[in-house]
Amino acid sequence: MVPQFLWNQNFFNLEALLVYNVEKPSHNILIIPIILNRNEKILFRIKIITHKKYMKTWLFRASLLITLIVISPILAHSQATTQEPVQITINPQKGVRFVSADGFMEFRLGFRLQQQIVLSQIVSDKEALKGEYVIRRQRTQIRGSLFHKKLDFFVQIAMDRGKPALLNAEYRWKPDNYTEISFGQLYPTTFRQFQTSSSSLQMIDRSNVIRFFYTDYDLGIRIRRTLQVADNFQLKLAGALTHGEGKNVATASGGWAYMGRFAVLPFGAFKNSGDYKESDLFREESPKLSIGTGYYINNDAYTKFGDAVWDGMDDDIQDTFADLLFKYNGFSFLTEYIYRVVDNEILSLNGEIYAADIISGEGLYIQSGKFVTDQIELTSRFNYLNPNNANQTQRANFTEQKKFALGLNYFFQGHSIKLQSQLGYVTEQYEAIKSLNYFELLTQFTISF
Repeated sequence: MVPQFLWNQNFFNLEALLVYNVEKPSHNILIIPIILNRNEKILFRIKIITHKKYMKTWLFRASLLITLIVISPILAHSQATTQEPVQITINPQKGVRFVSADGFMEFRLGFRLQQQIVLSQIVSDKEALKGEYVIRRQRTQIRGSLFHKKLDFFVQIAMDRGKPALLNAEYRWKPDNYTEISFGQLYPTTFRQFQTSSSSLQMIDRSNVIRFFYTDYDLGIRIRRTLQVADNFQLKLAGALTHGEGKNVATASGGWAYMGRFAVLPFGAFKNSGDYKESDLFREESPKLSIGTGYYINNDAYTKFGDAVWDGMDDDIQDTFADLLFKYNGFSFLTEYIYRVVDNEILSLNGEIYAADIISGEGLYIQSGKFVTDQIELTSRFNYLNPNNANQTQRANFTEQKKFALGLNYFFQGHSIKLQSQLGYVTEQYEAIKSLNYFELLTQFTISF
């Protein structure tokens, strides 16, 4: 074998020399001499599993450099315990993944960027076309594991429309292959589409129903368990106990939030955990179905009501929900129904009227998609929202909303690199102006790894 010199960069005291393996194009060697001081240098020999074309890109080189700096503890551990090379896997699906030679430690660095163009036109001769170009989402993800994948950690930092936030900051313990216990700041086990990553959505964004009844991340503990009842029959159970105040909020004097969910998979598991990845990218060879339902109650959740006047009152939030997902041979169908009850969402105190930020009501969405080629998918969605009229009227918001949307997806590299576009027609009912109708055209490009 004659190695070919591919690139050589000097960054301060780190020299990286990457050679391309001609005999095994997917197994390449990275030689990293890290200078500790003037007289001491450690040489790491790392196996990289990726395609040659990705190695030549600036994204690969920049990601590799940043990740090498961050995962220095893994390199040190591997050097101290064995002379075998650290394995690095780089691909669009799993990002940059480092595994120590003995498998004790693992580190992954992920990134997501979704840029969006929105055009809207009210159905009126007097209204001008409105346009918007936004960074819809940016995510930086740090994942890892210890004790041979028994204990994971996950940190996710977000920047949505210019607003930074810490989403996930959790540990995940896996005592066996069917059980996961998470603790920290995490997403509760509520609506299916809320639990689906924004990188794996079939349409450009989550349904208006999910966004309206958004549960939000919370601090607590979550347990998920899969029961293999038969060869082609599964039950997925989940439950959580959280402090009920939402993300990045200190515990207040209110009560706790409790939630439980179960799903039945009568035809067995989906390919590659496809029950939480929309679109049938993996082309299920036999019909797959998941039917789920659950319940969520947040006791004395006054901090979510938007004003301290609710402190000490009967201000519970209750959600009941159900969903169905079907996939087969490039076709997918998803529907979800949510019913929410909010106590005392309208208060009249000392002549003042207070409307809670969280609103009761019900909602339903139905969406489907079909691949017409290996990379092109046609999609559609219908949303129906029926919120509490008194609360919405107090805020001068709609009392009923319907939205019809048709979409077109082009997948360059699965959900990792894709271009999406959709045209929607929205009808809204108001107490004052009776109705408002408008068209909405959205286009979004996603890079996620």
